[in-house]
Amino acid sequence: MSYQFTHLKVPLIGICLLLLPYVLFAQVKLSGKVTDKKSNTPVPGVVVREKGSKQGTTTNDKGQFTLELKTTNPSLLVSFVGFQSQEIKVGNRSTLDIQLEEDVKGLSDVVVIGYQDIQRRKTTGAVSSVKGKDIENIPYATFDQMLQGRVAGLSVLSVSGEPGSNGIVNVRGSNSVTLGGVSNPLYVIDGVIYNVNDMLPSNNGSYNNNPLTAINPNDIESIDVLKDASAAAIYGARGANGVILVKTKRPKSGLPQYTVNYYTGIAQKPAMKPMLVGAAERRMKMEMLYKSGYNNFANLSVFLTDSLNPAFNNNTDWQGIFLQNASINNIDASVSAANVGYSYRLSVNGYKEEGVMRGYYMKRLSPHLFLSLNPGKKINISIDVLPSFVKVKHGTGDGTRYPFDTWNFPSSFWNVSAQQVAAYQGNYSNVLDNDNFFYLTSNVKLTDTLAKNLVFTSSFSHNYNNNRRDYYKDKSINTLNRNDAYNFNNLTARWEVENYINWSKTMGKHSVSVVLGQGAENQQNKYTYAEGNNLTVGGLQTIEGISRGNNLYAQSHLEERSRLSWFGRLNYEYKEKYLISGSYRRDASSKYSSSNRWGNFYSASAGWIVSEEPFFEPAKKIVNFLKFRGSYGVTGNDPAGYYAKYQALTTNASYYSSSLGGNVIGNMSNYNGTTVVYPDYNSPAANRNITWESYPQTDIGMDVNFMHDRISLTADWYARDGKNVYLDNVLARGTTGYSFYSGNLVDFRNTGIEITLNTSNFPSGWKLQWNTNFNIAFNKNYITRLPDNNRDLVAGPPWMQQTLTVGRPMFTYKVWQVNGVYAKDADVPTDPLTGKRLTFNGGNPYGAGDPILVDQNGDYKIDLLDKVSYGDPQAHVTGGITNTFTYKGFSLSVLCTFIKGRKLWNGYLSDKLNGSSGAIASSWGVVSGPASDFKGATFWQQAGDDAQYGSLLSNNVDKWNIANSVFVEDASFFRMKNIMLGYNFSSALVKHLKIGGLRIYGMLDNIFVLSNATVPDPELINAAGYSSGNDYPLPKKYTLGLQVQL
Repeated sequence: MSYQFTHLKVPLIGICLLLLPYVLFAQVKLSGKVTDKKSNTPVPGVVVREKGSKQGTTTNDKGQFTLELKTTNPSLLVSFVGFQSQEIKVGNRSTLDIQLEEDVKGLSDVVVIGYQDIQRRKTTGAVSSVKGKDIENIPYATFDQMLQGRVAGLSVLSVSGEPGSNGIVNVRGSNSVTLGGVSNPLYVIDGVIYNVNDMLPSNNGSYNNNPLTAINPNDIESIDVLKDASAAAIYGARGANGVILVKTKRPKSGLPQYTVNYYTGIAQKPAMKPMLVGAAERRMKMEMLYKSGYNNFANLSVFLTDSLNPAFNNNTDWQGIFLQNASINNIDASVSAANVGYSYRLSVNGYKEEGVMRGYYMKRLSPHLFLSLNPGKKINISIDVLPSFVKVKHGTGDGTRYPFDTWNFPSSFWNVSAQQVAAYQGNYSNVLDNDNFFYLTSNVKLTDTLAKNLVFTSSFSHNYNNNRRDYYKDKSINTLNRNDAYNFNNLTARWEVENYINWSKTMGKHSVSVVLGQGAENQQNKYTYAEGNNLTVGGLQTIEGISRGNNLYAQSHLEERSRLSWFGRLNYEYKEKYLISGSYRRDASSKYSSSNRWGNFYSASAGWIVSEEPFFEPAKKIVNFLKFRGSYGVTGNDPAGYYAKYQALTTNASYYSSSLGGNVIGNMSNYNGTTVVYPDYNSPAANRNITWESYPQTDIGMDVNFMHDRISLTADWYARDGKNVYLDNVLARGTTGYSFYSGNLVDFRNTGIEITLNTSNFPSGWKLQWNTNFNIAFNKNYITRLPDNNRDLVAGPPWMQQTLTVGRPMFTYKVWQVNGVYAKDADVPTDPLTGKRLTFNGGNPYGAGDPILVDQNGDYKIDLLDKVSYGDPQAHVTGGITNTFTYKGFSLSVLCTFIKGRKLWNGYLSDKLNGSSGAIASSWGVVSGPASDFKGATFWQQAGDDAQYGSLLSNNVDKWNIANSVFVEDASFFRMKNIMLGYNFSSALVKHLKIGGLRIYGMLDNIFVLSNATVPDPELINAAGYSSGNDYPLPKKYTLGLQVQL
């Protein structure tokens, strides 16, 4: 034994010496810190792995990690979503500081496509994303307004500057065939359906407040916009308008992380419309009358002539009464942590924005709790609760921005008492307007890993939205000269259960993933309204003590619907370069009869990553990524009324032009004193054949990256058809007895091109970085089918008609074409048969100083038959450009947006001119009229004048009717939307302060707008394209904020 050991001792010692470096190296531990190169802040949750071994870890809340290395010449693989992956050689270092650079191309980003997450490089559908940090701390109450100009094909327009108001949000054009309607996309918040189309109240006192005020924008991690059928078809009957998936922030692994963020600022008092007031107004009006040969001075209003009377000799600044500088305040606080057994995140947001119109504000308190538990190795239970309390005040509360319209804008001669001013400003103690909202979105989810690659998920979600408004209108501001009280109560309650399985498997070069699921949904809408008139008890501002009778009125409404769904998706890839995906969903709705209850929605798509082919290798020095993709699918919508298949009944048999005999108008609500029900002939006739709308869509796209991902380009062509679109306001034949009928009556198409270009303009090694995002979308919208053999459908009153016409965009304006102003009577066409001049609707003849309206049919009469199509309210081109600059700790971001091809109906100009013309003797004293600024416009004053507009002193042919083509203007605009400047303090200072991060920032919003339109703001027009000029202005905002990570 001794001999053997002696002979073995030398070789053993040699082997030990040879292994000594490996043993010693295995004892080496590497520690380090990972920070964001752009902000110098630590990045928690970063995956750090040793290449060639199983060693790996993640960074803690301070971005720190420790890793024991096992290999020779070790290298680290560092990866985190949203940043470029890195491979770093360790060498002989024991500490390592790593800086992550943002992944501009985003190919490694994970996007949500409904029930699944997928790498962007492997998507076969049209999906665009916005990171939460890109819209963080923008001073708006809702995140939808923050998306303007950031996503190609997503059109976001404001119609009001009132805090918390709704806007116009369309994905790839409008799907609404209702005048003034908006086809809002489907929002999905952390997997929970949040369908604002089912929440928006109509004429129930809720002021069209935006349900998205319930969501704290600063709580958002990412937003994915699903634009084509391949991405949206999995949502079936709810995906026709596009889908916007919102993912809120989740806890990162490590110790608890604390964040506090606060910003404050002002909304600047809007620039006033130029007006002459006081003596200047009186002088201008009198001079205009003298120069025009006016000779009825004796009958002029005393407001205009009695300049010595203090009742009429005033200098009232009407606009100044209602406008102000307003404050904005926002605070966010959160705590979160993640461990092996559990994770949690609790955040609280408080937001208050005063209105630049006095008496308006919006306040929100929104806590958010996410809790995830792992009771077993394969089971996870998560709870997500998002309550939100919102309170809104609306000035005097009666729905008007001002107590007057542009047509009757009062002169400055009026005397206004302090009490009236306080009431107009919404501060009067006798005005009550409590408009309170409570939103609750909640979800409980169970996830069970049944086997390797097989995961079962069961989810229960609930939406509860309650709005109660108590409103009291004092007789001092009530045109009816009485005290009225109102109560509105709106409730929407919705629950949904979904059960689905995810299975995925990689088999060599093949990868397959499958989703199969089932869902059930129920929704109830409840509405109660009460009104009390002629309240007499002093200080009483609610409906109390009013006796039964004509002074008390109430009504209630209840509706309920249910859905049942089956859905599935299959994804297949070969060699990670050939991609195929398909989805199918079958929905049933209680809205429809049994024969039409089920709808089928599906999609198929494919992608080819050409840059992974061997033949493409030589081109990779220039084009390092290239993917072609295409899709076809059908999404759906069920917009019909909950009970459209049934005959509507009423207890009132009255109808338009009905009477009780002897032309006595009354309500026929009983028969011999007994209440009975009648068919409601004022509602659309019942139609049991109503069924789902369907939206077939084709999309062909490409994704390409150049110059090592410094340039990325995404382009899509699409064509989306609306088939069997529901319409409920079609005039019925008189023989039916009904006013309207409804059905799946309309087809249309939206088709266009979208382009997104991202560039890194400086080399990555430079300290100064400049990144640009440019996106633009071209959309063409036109009607392809109408009822009654494609006969035009006309909407709106006779003086403001818009039409649906086959081959034309939705709701084109119908106007009389104007070709100038008649300089003298002899210029007016004369009927050779009668010798009479051209007339307006067979009445008064046209003469000098009247507009030249084209007599399209040559009958010497201007009437409805002479109207022509003249533009439409659809935006044909939308887009935006964002430039972001970073230098060390500084960051600067500039966003500009633009719209082109949209036309507006200028009610502002039409009403101003109507208020300046006509009964001068009685009106010019009490109404501002020509004291408004007409921006250098010329008016006809005497025979031979070549003027832009007709005479202001007479109006015998309704010359300022809004249906004149001069009032249709180009609503295109370019807006510098916002600028944000921020600074992240150095890691040394942060470390010295013993905190995780420190940032200060400031923002300017709505800086300027360029447009040829003459309205105050070309964006602030309603969905039908009308601008009154009296809309709530969109203010400039200035904020300053501080963000601290503890």
